[in-house]
Amino acid sequence: MTHSLSGDVLMDRAGSPGRLHGPLATVYRAKLRPAVNPEYLVRRLRLIELLDTMVKAPLTLVAAPAGSGKTALLRDWVTWTELPHAWLTVDESDRDPAQLWLSILAALDGIAPGCAEPVGDLIRRRQPLVDALGSLLDDLESRPYDPRVLVIDDLEVVGEAAETAQLATFVQRLPRWLHLVMASRHVPWLPVDRLRARGTLREVRFPELRFSFDEATEMLSRLAPALPARQVARAARHADGWAASIQLAALAARSADARAPRDAPRHGDAGRSLRDYVWHEVLSGEPADIVDVLVSVSVVDRAEPGLARTLAGRADAPELLELAEERGLFATRVDPSGAYETHALVREALLAELRRRDPGHVTELHRRAARWYESAGQPVAAIEHLLHAGEDRAALRLLASCVPQLYDGGRDATVRRILAAIPLNASTGDAAATVDLAWCQLFTDRSAFVQTMDTLADLADTAAELEPWLLARLEMLRAVSATISGDWSAGARSARSALSTIGDQWSTDPLCGFGWNVLAREIALTERWDDAGPEVREAARSLSAAPERRIAFEATRALGTALAGRPVDALRLVHSTLQASEAAHLTTARTELMAAEALANREIGEQSAALPLLSRLIETSCEPVPHCRLLAHLELAQSSVDAGDTKAADRAFGDAIEITDTELSGRGSRTLLARTGTLLALADSRPDDARRWAAEIDDPFWGGVETAQVLVADGDVEGARALLHEATPRCVRHHVILGLLVSRTTPDADEAEGALLHAVRLASTHGLVQTLASQGTETLESIEGLAWQVSKDWLDRLRRLPLSGAPPCRTPPVELVESLTDRQLGILRMLPSRLTLREVADELFISVNTLKFHLKVIYRKLGCGSRAEAADMARALMSQRRNGRPSNGWRR
Repeated sequence: MTHSLSGDVLMDRAGSPGRLHGPLATVYRAKLRPAVNPEYLVRRLRLIELLDTMVKAPLTLVAAPAGSGKTALLRDWVTWTELPHAWLTVDESDRDPAQLWLSILAALDGIAPGCAEPVGDLIRRRQPLVDALGSLLDDLESRPYDPRVLVIDDLEVVGEAAETAQLATFVQRLPRWLHLVMASRHVPWLPVDRLRARGTLREVRFPELRFSFDEATEMLSRLAPALPARQVARAARHADGWAASIQLAALAARSADARAPRDAPRHGDAGRSLRDYVWHEVLSGEPADIVDVLVSVSVVDRAEPGLARTLAGRADAPELLELAEERGLFATRVDPSGAYETHALVREALLAELRRRDPGHVTELHRRAARWYESAGQPVAAIEHLLHAGEDRAALRLLASCVPQLYDGGRDATVRRILAAIPLNASTGDAAATVDLAWCQLFTDRSAFVQTMDTLADLADTAAELEPWLLARLEMLRAVSATISGDWSAGARSARSALSTIGDQWSTDPLCGFGWNVLAREIALTERWDDAGPEVREAARSLSAAPERRIAFEATRALGTALAGRPVDALRLVHSTLQASEAAHLTTARTELMAAEALANREIGEQSAALPLLSRLIETSCEPVPHCRLLAHLELAQSSVDAGDTKAADRAFGDAIEITDTELSGRGSRTLLARTGTLLALADSRPDDARRWAAEIDDPFWGGVETAQVLVADGDVEGARALLHEATPRCVRHHVILGLLVSRTTPDADEAEGALLHAVRLASTHGLVQTLASQGTETLESIEGLAWQVSKDWLDRLRRLPLSGAPPCRTPPVELVESLTDRQLGILRMLPSRLTLREVADELFISVNTLKFHLKVIYRKLGCGSRAEAADMARALMSQRRNGRPSNGWRR
């Protein structure tokens, strides 16, 4: 009794036939089960027993030419074996590495339930495949299963090294219980020699698959029972053990009544012999209408009913394919929807003969297929057929219309493959085509995009007057180019110009539809996001009729809200938008939401939530939103400064400098860099560097504010006060920072207290704590004097943050008198905070008296006499830990 687990498990999970749901939504259920072998096939026990022996090894490779009986053997074996198993038939969609692994996960889920969903989510979120594979292998390794088998058929479809790179790692690290059987027309791009040397690979090749004379004659007799024994023997010898030739010979015999007898085909060119078999032996006695339909659908791998009608130009095409299946003409129904596939060898022979007789009709069939696939919402297949038809310009146009969706769906490898297939001259001298090319390159190849933009600039200068719609598209490309280069203001100006030129037609243009998102991004990154402002309201209103663009707008809104100093509102927006962005597979939106969540969490003091997100962001490659990576590096640098780790801050800032030098060289990004550079230089007591960075800030608010901080550090309080008086804040965060600095620079005590109180109340209302903590000890001590006038919950959150802004620790290594216990260590770590003893005791769930007892012991072991001294030593000890210098007694 066979044990195939995949069908039942997946049906229960999905609840309906067709495609799977959730992260495996692009995997067809039909790929996860083997078709039933026809009754005429001979069960070859010698090969079944051979497979039973071979699958004890981790990997079994069944590699032989097309038509050798690989799939038939594996289908037979899985009905025979007692081992639990799963099945995957690879198809063209799996040429995309991400899609290939989604298919493998869908199959594996049948024998290792629950393994697919978490790894599938990682792939959908565009995490590196190597990370997803590591997670999968860890999961599989932890399962205490008895031996189980995964069969992967038709692996030659994804035969390129780039497409199977992670599969090579997978086959070398299989868990003990999993045995992999792969079938391919050729040896896949795997480390076969290494696997052989290790003894972990078993192979079945054509010599083993070759039909013996007895097996061939038995199958021929089943296929053509009326064929005389003498002819059966002759055909069996001529087939030379090739399964496809045996089937073709039997079908030729069936047509004997409709034609004059003829000898078996000559030995010679394999392709010509196959064409001769198909046309002269197989089809010569078949009805003309069936043959016509088979020829028409030979340009596609799988013929859906509607596609068959379109290609054949007749309404009864699906019924004729059904007749072809009944007559054994290598047409097989592969899906409940009525889709048919023709055996690849027969289809290739039909297509080769059609090209020879009427190449123009082949081109027309590809055009018909492209139109059908485009109308069916399958643009990739449509593009492939346009390229086969020589319609390179149309293929580029169609790719440009769907490239954002392909990219957001994790199929950037597909976009690159298509671009590589489009001839270089497809856009030469054509401004409209060059715009489409640049738009596609934006998502996959920044350097190529920049070069194409240079070409466009030359075309625009030399071409005659361009149509308004083309001018609008060209200007929108300039907007996108400026934005991804870090000059968001220039990008916004170009976007406004493009939208004004194209008018209401922007919503029908996939490129110009991004204009409102470019405008929104400029508002967000210049820290002036205001939901009630006219610019934001106009963009929101315009995008209300474009769902995907509106989701991207909401992600930018979350980022803008976080940068403007409203972290609580930003987190609310993140959580309300994230599900929609994941459902729509919007990679750029998810990246901006991640950035917003990281910034907002750090602002409210949730470092444990913020830092992992920032680390993920710096590893994320998202071409259309490179500013997210820059923000992550700068925020990590600022976080390290706040923690007193100047070395880590310098590393993060160095990475940010590299990004601005190589990718984001625009005014906006350089201003972000200069702002952080000023703060780092001040924290490290480098006034000359701080002045240099402050001079590079091109922002009416931050230029004055950062320069004022430099002047305060230099002792020029009056000069700082004059600059602050001219600064015009654009958001809540600006108002808070300005109020804090005014309170430090004004000589009037009442004015100083009023400015500080206004800033603190505004910060308390919107949940800002890190902005205040980063201002340093002096500011925080002043805030403590206003404790009775602000929210206690907010003040408690502020007090829990470590002190920041003090000069870097220059103290020598600290050695303890005695080692601290875990309880004493926990108390010591809380001493640098500004919590009262009562609040520290509450945090530790102990009484105040117990806390005081522990403090006496801690002071003795530290050799100090007060909380302030103990707090200083705690900071020094933590600094030693960060710098890799553990102190005696500093233990976990």
